[in-house]
Amino acid sequence: MRYWIAACVVALASAGCANKNAVETTTGKGEAQTSLDAPDLEQLMKKIGPTYQSLRKNLQDNGTDAAAKDAQQLGDLFGGVEKFWEQHKKPDAVKLAGQARTAATETAGAAAAGDATKAAAAAENMGGACKQCHGTYRESDGQGGYRIKPGVLTR
Repeated sequence: MRYWIAACVVALASAGCANKNAVETTTGKGEAQTSLDAPDLEQLMKKIGPTYQSLRKNLQDNGTDAAAKDAQQLGDLFGGVEKFWEQHKKPDAVKLAGQARTAATETAGAAAAGDATKAAAAAENMGGACKQCHGTYRESDGQGGYRIKPGVLTR
């Protein structure tokens, strides 16, 4: 568990989404845990969108090495998304983020093995999980982006 939390914190920090409003808390077992707020999720989403587009382009161009790197980064980012939804007690969103993370890992493995077809299929699964979660929890912000639907976060 400590490794997973540390990996998420490292992924979030490397993604540039450490929010000054995020609060470090302690679990009942004495483990540090960073609390993620809506701005943290927005920062993750701002990284996920372009990285997913880069992944798709790299797969179309048969650039499997670059696609593998994109997919690995997406897996790390989706770990942060999963953690966000866990903290906000939305099990269906946690499940979808986990599905996206798993699909990103599968995409990375297939791309690293040079199998662009299998990688593209896994990337489609990832996109499906994104679409499903967005349909439930996100809405247009009216400026070409998205935001969490009002009333979703009740913490």
